[in-house]
Amino acid sequence: MIVFDFMPNSLILSLHSYYAMYGVMMPVSGFMVKRMTPIIGVCLVAGALFSACSSVKAPKTGNLAGRYAYTQALVGKKDYDKAIFELESLMFDTRATTLEDDVLFELAEAYYNSKQYLLAIEIYKRLLEQTPGSPYAEDTQFKLAKSHKQLSPVFSRDQEHSRKAVREFQLYLEQYPVKNLQQLQSDIELYTELVKLNPESDMYNRQLTVAKAQYARFDKASESNASISELRGRLALNEFSVAEHYRKLKKYRGAIAYYDDVIRFYPDTIYFEKAWLGKIGVLIKREKWFEAKAALDAYDQQFPENVEKVGDYREKIIRHFDNT
Repeated sequence: MIVFDFMPNSLILSLHSYYAMYGVMMPVSGFMVKRMTPIIGVCLVAGALFSACSSVKAPKTGNLAGRYAYTQALVGKKDYDKAIFELESLMFDTRATTLEDDVLFELAEAYYNSKQYLLAIEIYKRLLEQTPGSPYAEDTQFKLAKSHKQLSPVFSRDQEHSRKAVREFQLYLEQYPVKNLQQLQSDIELYTELVKLNPESDMYNRQLTVAKAQYARFDKASESNASISELRGRLALNEFSVAEHYRKLKKYRGAIAYYDDVIRFYPDTIYFEKAWLGKIGVLIKREKWFEAKAALDAYDQQFPENVEKVGDYREKIIRHFDNT
């Protein structure tokens, strides 16, 4: 058998094994060796690359802390798809362990940051249900509300997520209340000085901790209030636009029903006054004079500075009763 000096021993053994398996004794020619040499080089390079890549693989199954640290590194690199893949698997393995809420929150955040808001909502809710005492609870409640807000559509479409976002923001404010900023700053200054005078006082230390915690969440509270106002305006516009649509179609009963919904549920929006004006106008068109007068009186009581806006309506109502 012809064997060149550069031919690896591993190849010689492999060829011998192949021929032996089939009961064939064949020499290895110089031509065969020359043809096989490039292939050997490719295999050796591929093997080296595979070995190098294996050093950055995720930790082996069972090493929960290591696997979680690996997902955090992926999130830090904003590789959310790969992080989600790892966290979804880790979510089941860490159930009822100290890492359960860590993994759930990281997974929900990865969904949120990759704009998969429906999936984020599901995991945020699961975290609140499965680990209610988690230190992530406050941030989770806030991000749950923000996820619904992200799914809130324009006013003309279904407003299910707008309503849910308002409810979740309100729940956040109820569970994590804050004072106004000036009061918080004053409290922090006061209790900081009192703690200096009496470091052993549990009450002073506790009040200082509470004030600092509220101060830390002040931005979230401000954003929650602004979001509630924005979303309620969108909901009111949705109802008001339907009322206006019915009015244009001369379906006045339907219009009044929607004007009444705006008046009843959204008095804090700019559409509250507009709904009153629309209702008075429609009642006059329907010649419901007593109801129109009652609505006009209610408008005058709530908006005494704007009585000139309903001057034409007032004249029509007075003229009707004078004629009768």
